[in-house]
Amino acid sequence: MKFLIVFIALLLQNNLPLPQRSTHSRSFARWMNFWLKGARFNRLPRHLKYLWMVIMPTALVAAGFYFIEQMAWGLIAVVLEVALLLYVLSHISFQRHFKSYLQDLERGDTQGAYHCAERFLAIPEIELANDAATLNLQVIRVILHRWFEYFFLMVFWYMVADVAGVLLAWFSVQYARSSECDAKGWRYLHWLEWIPARLLGLTFGLAGNFVRALPVWQSFLWQAQTTSADVLYQVACRSLASNGEDKQWHRVDENAEMAAQELKEWHSLHLRSMSIWMVVIAVATIGGWLL
Repeated sequence: MKFLIVFIALLLQNNLPLPQRSTHSRSFARWMNFWLKGARFNRLPRHLKYLWMVIMPTALVAAGFYFIEQMAWGLIAVVLEVALLLYVLSHISFQRHFKSYLQDLERGDTQGAYHCAERFLAIPEIELANDAATLNLQVIRVILHRWFEYFFLMVFWYMVADVAGVLLAWFSVQYARSSECDAKGWRYLHWLEWIPARLLGLTFGLAGNFVRALPVWQSFLWQAQTTSADVLYQVACRSLASNGEDKQWHRVDENAEMAAQELKEWHSLHLRSMSIWMVVIAVATIGGWLL
């Protein structure tokens, strides 16, 4: 059933004219701001804040889904789970801008590509480079990590812990990305991402050059402090390497046409990795390991 729910959510996401959403949830931001207005709440320990902001709404909404499953043979719960996944996945929010960026590169319009990246595909704390090669590198890293956090992480925890899993991942991402979050608030998300990041890194190897990717993946396997963005980027680079040499994105040397081709290779790696996991989920569902 989980495979069917994920499949329907992806199908609707790709075919419905859904509004473009930002990576931030306005409803969660209102929830945080409501409590952060109180001086007493701000004096609470960090773990209690996370418990109240993330764990409590996760438990309440998951409990609501549990009771709804008892109604109408569970059909209402299935519809709501599809709607929940569709809402979460719609926040990836880069597909249209990615296509615009790619089209600008293919036309050789590096200025247009730069403005598209600056407005829609940049990370606020990173200043975009002026040359096409470094700019493409930054865009690749942003898209890779955003796809991981807003797609793979959500689907992984949905498979592990059902609705509670996807809610925990979703609220944790929003909590870590919130400007009101404390300095160490990202650590909760870091540990939620630890296993999925390494599983996706292994998938990159299976979808690309496994011989090149495996040593890098093994080197990051037990490095607890390494961020998921660094793990995924390094493993993916080796996955796209040929047998003779490693992939060096910075050797593009302002060649916009080559940068566009490399971006297509990266997107192809995403699609192959997603296909692998859809097959894994389907097999696990048929085998009875996932309900």
